[in-house]
Amino acid sequence: MKHVKFHLNRFLRRVRIHGGEFDTSARAMYRVSEKGSLISYEKAFSTRADLRIVRRSTIERKQMSTKTTFKRIALVTVAALGFGVMSVVPSTAATSADTLTISSATASMKDSETSTATTATLAFYGAVTTDSMSVTAYVTSSPAGSTAVPQLTLAETSNAFVDTVAMTAAQGLVGDDLAQVAYVAPSADTKYVTAKFNINMVASTGSQAAGVKVGTYVLTLAPAVTNGGGIKNSSNVTLTITVTADPLTSVVATSATSIITTAIDTQVTSDATVTAIKTAQTAAANAAAFIKVTLKNAAGVTTTGESYTAIVKSGPGLLGSGALTTTYAATSGGGTADARGRAIAVRGDNVVSVYGDGSSGVSTIEIQSKAGVILATETVTFFGDATTATATVEKAVIGTSAQGADAVLVKLADAAGTNIMTTPVTFYVTSSDTTKISGNYTSQSVAYSVLKGGYLVDLSAVAAGTASVTIGTKSSATAITGVNAAAVSVRVGGGAAALDDIKVEFDKASYLPGELATISVTPVDKAGLVLADGETYTVFATGGIVAPAQLGTGSATITGTQLTGSGLGLTKGVQTFKVYMPAYQGTFVFKYTTGTMATTAKSAVARTISADVISSDGGAAIAAAELAEAAAQDATDAALDATEAATLAGALAQEAVDAVAELSAQVATLIAALKKQINALTKLVRSKLK
Repeated sequence: MKHVKFHLNRFLRRVRIHGGEFDTSARAMYRVSEKGSLISYEKAFSTRADLRIVRRSTIERKQMSTKTTFKRIALVTVAALGFGVMSVVPSTAATSADTLTISSATASMKDSETSTATTATLAFYGAVTTDSMSVTAYVTSSPAGSTAVPQLTLAETSNAFVDTVAMTAAQGLVGDDLAQVAYVAPSADTKYVTAKFNINMVASTGSQAAGVKVGTYVLTLAPAVTNGGGIKNSSNVTLTITVTADPLTSVVATSATSIITTAIDTQVTSDATVTAIKTAQTAAANAAAFIKVTLKNAAGVTTTGESYTAIVKSGPGLLGSGALTTTYAATSGGGTADARGRAIAVRGDNVVSVYGDGSSGVSTIEIQSKAGVILATETVTFFGDATTATATVEKAVIGTSAQGADAVLVKLADAAGTNIMTTPVTFYVTSSDTTKISGNYTSQSVAYSVLKGGYLVDLSAVAAGTASVTIGTKSSATAITGVNAAAVSVRVGGGAAALDDIKVEFDKASYLPGELATISVTPVDKAGLVLADGETYTVFATGGIVAPAQLGTGSATITGTQLTGSGLGLTKGVQTFKVYMPAYQGTFVFKYTTGTMATTAKSAVARTISADVISSDGGAAIAAAELAEAAAQDATDAALDATEAATLAGALAQEAVDAVAELSAQVATLIAALKKQINALTKLVRSKLK
């Protein structure tokens, strides 16, 4: 017992801490511990146990006391509320629990549209049908110049009546347009009400027409209590709408089609070559040309929604604009039709008119969009009186069978060097020898050739020979007006009856594999002179020109016998054939036999022409290949020789092996015989010793 220790002081501290009070029992325990006897310790333990019981009981009493207090408070509260309900009756109803939400804070639309994909939903609790709320949509900011306004369209409802004003009866159908303000009320007492609206942007007139401009709109949607006396709970919401240009309805021109016509023929559907006298003109009736412009937007759709600009970029000329229908006239709100200047604005549905200003030259007119994009360019040539004429022989040889058509090309120019393209022009032909070519200021009306850039004048052949021909606009030798070109020499050649030989040749001596080659065939008379165009010449016997190999695809037919005036006729006395050479190298010899000639000895004569086909390296690759092939053959021969030598060496080696084997067998036989002799001698010696 002496060794037992009880740390009552530490225990008591726990009691002091956890018990919260140092009560009578605890003090007694402390006093008992001071006596130090065994009995005191036992009492202390007994008291300790009692203390635990007392402590637990005390805590339970406290907890019960707290719970009881809460219960009493709750009962009092319930009773008070009950009494309040029984004693107070509401005199008015009120909206409550209201919310305003949108499906998205952003939306997008095109400038041709009126609707967005965003919806707004107003919800609240209404006690009676006279309770109501509203939602108002208004523009906070918009692109400059826009007058578009929001429009609420009813999308769906639940327990709700909807109208544009405070309701006195059932209202609201899905799809109704409600302008900027919508009122919502319960369809019956004590209902939770919801109303969903589509948010649109329309013209300020209130119609469904599109009224938005490209840019950004910011809308505010504001809820409000309109009847019932409720306190608004929900807040305003903001919707940002981005508007972009609709490519299908955009009026912005990004391209255009442009057709220039003469003032006489405005119905052509492609550009005409327009020339006009340079005389200054300003009246609408004296326009030299019209430019019909069709504006296109980015989607390629025709638009007349904006104007364009016409500018004389270089050369002479003045511009005007107006409406071109059956007549050319001014347009209300558009052009005046008369000439106005060198740079003018043109209404989108009008045409441009071009006028002379007194100067000659090529006028270049540029069509620009409102944004300055170049959409088209057209030209008009203004000219003055012809001061010079030039003549060029188109057919050096003409025939007597009316083959002098378009024989000479004549060009006229004014003092500024501007090519005159008016049509028609009266020309006069004079021949130095009318026995060969007729003409003594003989007139003919000639149209302008756009292809040749001048006037093709006919000649009339009389007999074989040569004459100098003068062509111009002077009507006589004494005329003081008009111009003449310098004389040109034209020969009248023989026709088919004069055919006496042919010349056939390639245009080059050598070609690349598959290259296009030209074979020229020239019929000539006894003097070696080319014959007249336009007649039929039988130059080959049956089979024509025979190629030595298959020619490439697209080659002309060269197996015919005739050169004819129709189809593939002569041009300046020569007919050409285009053929594609073979795709491999070599010298190719083409054969032909002459037809019936004026000289019998030249008829049915077999002839050839040849051309080489070589690669771009001049045949070096083939030569290298041939050398490589020869080297390979030499290597093969050397390999065969080495094989034969190896075979011979193998045979000799085998013979040596066989000889060694035979010698070895002979040695073995000799050794065996020697052994027998030694054994016999040994036996003999042993017998003697005994």
